[in-house]
Amino acid sequence: MKKKTLIFFLFFVLPALGAALWQALQAGQLEDELQRIDRKTQAARLLELSLPRVQAEMGKLLADERKKLGDAPPIGLVNIPMPAEGKADFNCGFFLLTPANLQTFAGDEDFARRLADAPILTNTIRRKAYNPSAPIVDPGEKSHYDPHTQLPLFSVYEITETDLDAPMHRTGAPGPFFAWHYKDNLIYMRSIPTTHGAAADGFVIDSSKLAQHLLPLVEPGLPNAEITFANKGEAPNLSPLPLVLRPGDNVQLPDTAERRRALRGPVISAWLISILTIAGMFTLLTFYSRVEQRRADFVSSVTHELRTPLTSFQLYTEMLQDPNLSEEKREEYHDILHRESLRLGHLVENVLAFARLTRGKVRGRCDVGACAQLISPLLEKSAKHLRKAGFVVHVNLDKRTELLRLRTDLVSVEQILLNLADNAIKYAEAEHPTVTINVLQRHRSLVLRFSDNGPGIAPDLRRRLFRPFSRAEQSQDARKPGVGLGLALSRDLARSIGGDLTAEFGAKKGSSFLLTLPLGE
Repeated sequence: MKKKTLIFFLFFVLPALGAALWQALQAGQLEDELQRIDRKTQAARLLELSLPRVQAEMGKLLADERKKLGDAPPIGLVNIPMPAEGKADFNCGFFLLTPANLQTFAGDEDFARRLADAPILTNTIRRKAYNPSAPIVDPGEKSHYDPHTQLPLFSVYEITETDLDAPMHRTGAPGPFFAWHYKDNLIYMRSIPTTHGAAADGFVIDSSKLAQHLLPLVEPGLPNAEITFANKGEAPNLSPLPLVLRPGDNVQLPDTAERRRALRGPVISAWLISILTIAGMFTLLTFYSRVEQRRADFVSSVTHELRTPLTSFQLYTEMLQDPNLSEEKREEYHDILHRESLRLGHLVENVLAFARLTRGKVRGRCDVGACAQLISPLLEKSAKHLRKAGFVVHVNLDKRTELLRLRTDLVSVEQILLNLADNAIKYAEAEHPTVTINVLQRHRSLVLRFSDNGPGIAPDLRRRLFRPFSRAEQSQDARKPGVGLGLALSRDLARSIGGDLTAEFGAKKGSSFLLTLPLGE
């Protein structure tokens, strides 16, 4: 790849392709991003609708269990009777924990053993009875030991009576209920002042069973909603318990189909724009590469074609300086130099004309007159050029064209005919080379059919026949000079004066070109 092409690709094509691909990626993610935002908004809305119902039901369930405890269990009883209503399925068991001992209700021996086997839990209940804001577990704090159980205590709580065997009585009304949890244990308790210090009563809640009572009240649009403990630093939304109602990962959007249909157009448009941008950049790169290749071919071909006549000029001018050169040879060399100068002039004229057409500059000349008067000299000049090359030329002028008037640029028409003649001379190889030029009227135009009896044009060359710098034979044979510009220039010249140049491909041998010229008023 050439340096200019590489620089163009790096600084223009790659950023454009990157931007187009990024746009396509963003378009593909647009629907997912909007749905994510909609799910988040819908989840917040459904959660806001669900929380009051869930909160009210939870408050009712907790109130029913608190009512079973009453004002407070009798502190002095050894065995507390179970309430007549029993306990709810989410209630693991009632407890009464005094500074002296742990008491449970009659019939809850398994629950009593569960609490007895959890000294951290019972110690924390004691500490929170004395101070509800006390930490649950504080392993870094200096440990103290229960004088009866010899188990470590993670905080100090106040005992106002050192004789734990003395009768214990309430000294005031119980405090408000509050909740806390340690691992999977959800404690709902209150503090009771006694003569021996702060006691506590309440019950342990099975959060999963409590959730079974509450989740049916959640909006149907949150099928995967869950009730779990609050994470560290997360504020509970189901007070007074440290629980959080979460919407889950499946939030139903009622208008998903309509939203997709609404987004389909913009998303498809974004993809199409991105694809067209990428295709356009590749097309531009291909075009740029072809222009560069065409420029290189032009320089190579023109350099080669200029070198040949210049070499001939140098060689024959040096030979003409020989004083012993015969007059016959001198005339031969002059003829050769004359032919080479005409060839060089024709090449330069073609290149300059092609450059003018490429820049959009057309000839401003306009010749108007009778067809026969304007066309006949040009046909004769082309025929003379062909006969000089050994061709037999037939010119057939339709009688009806003598009554027609032609408006055209004769210089351009002459150059087109000369290019067609040169093309026939180069490639129409035959035992008896012949060119036939027919002048006909067709609709509102004049048609010149230029035909030869050569080998014709191979099918694989027809598509690039009028392409600049494309030759019928790829080899740079010195017998067939040229830069592959004649037919391309001729067609552009014909179109610049309102006509056209096309090729006819028939079953018989030979090449045939149609030059169409507009008629005058």
